[in-house]
Amino acid sequence: MSEETFGRGQVEWALWRSFARARLNTGDVPQIFRTRIKRLLDVDRDLDLSGAEVPPEADHAFAAPPSVEGAEAEYEAVDAFCLAIALDLLDSGFKQSEIVFLMRYLRPELEERFPALLGRPSLIDRQRHRAEDYPDLPSYENLGHRDADRRLFVVLQKVELTEIIPASARGRPTGPVILEPVFCDGAEALGSALHEIMPDRRRAVTVLELAATAQAVQAWLAQAPIIRRGRPKA
Repeated sequence: MSEETFGRGQVEWALWRSFARARLNTGDVPQIFRTRIKRLLDVDRDLDLSGAEVPPEADHAFAAPPSVEGAEAEYEAVDAFCLAIALDLLDSGFKQSEIVFLMRYLRPELEERFPALLGRPSLIDRQRHRAEDYPDLPSYENLGHRDADRRLFVVLQKVELTEIIPASARGRPTGPVILEPVFCDGAEALGSALHEIMPDRRRAVTVLELAATAQAVQAWLAQAPIIRRGRPKA
């Protein structure tokens, strides 16, 4: 069975609602939000990493452009998820070219993990879930008992001051210097990873939670109306 696909208007609609939640009037998607997505897609289309020392496996961070000029690209749910992560990185201060560079390398790992992130227990129902009901998941201490921890964190380490890296390890990067991402299943694993990394190896990192984002994007995509290009409707 082929994966369900969505138009860009539907993806923008779902992403906006996954970010705004109940904090804002979620009627129309703001034009500035659409523009942020467009710029990420434009950079992804144009960025050539074929000359990188270790080229990424993925040709695109997000959806591949349509094969027919003037046609609309089709987006799968995992493409929208990757765009949501990219917007989180943008909100964290990463530049668009850095984001696309990083997402090209992260894409295969995110694709592989995406189906499992949608499994129970839900992270968007605002309920606690006892660890004994989900023995295959990590857990954490909460008010004297253990709760299941579906969360997946990724720790990103971007180096702006490249002069602090030993010359023998610098190579000739074609993009920003971003160290190997560290994936952590649950908060306790995240704590252990940060204990290893900080402060001896790094004093500043970026941490993103991925599972709630995947679930929110999937939930809103399921409700996204058909939106024709150039005539978006809420």
